[in-house]
Amino acid sequence: MKIHWRVRAVLALSALWAGLACAHHSAAQFDFTKAVELQGVVKSIRVINPHTSLTLTVTDERGTRDIEFEGHSVNNFFRGGWRENMVKVGDKIKVTVAPRRDGQDGGFVNSFVTADGKVVGFVVPGRAGAASDAKETKTDTSGK
Repeated sequence: MKIHWRVRAVLALSALWAGLACAHHSAAQFDFTKAVELQGVVKSIRVINPHTSLTLTVTDERGTRDIEFEGHSVNNFFRGGWRENMVKVGDKIKVTVAPRRDGQDGGFVNSFVTADGKVVGFVVPGRAGAASDAKETKTDTSGK
């Protein structure tokens, strides 16, 4: 049985797009076996799907620079205690990230502590993290 060239083209393009989609959603560039804490001033934050985007202005021994981070989806952060307007541009926060494997600035935000001390996100028990130095707060999600 011969497969028409158009069917082959559609199958090839479908496989290509599927590969690109998987690559985009891969977290392979982050080392989730490590947790790094950083403090900085929020330059921008977008808690949206499919990923949160956070830019912090960080000052450390390397100087002052803006670092971009990726994070959980809005649904995951909501389950981790996020509520709209908890973090605003100009707030000083502490984040715990899985660092990039290539050693560059950035990482995947697992948790953060807001300017008023609320812990949001997911900290692996037994690992250093933003929640290790702050009081854990529970947010009522029951809607009552």
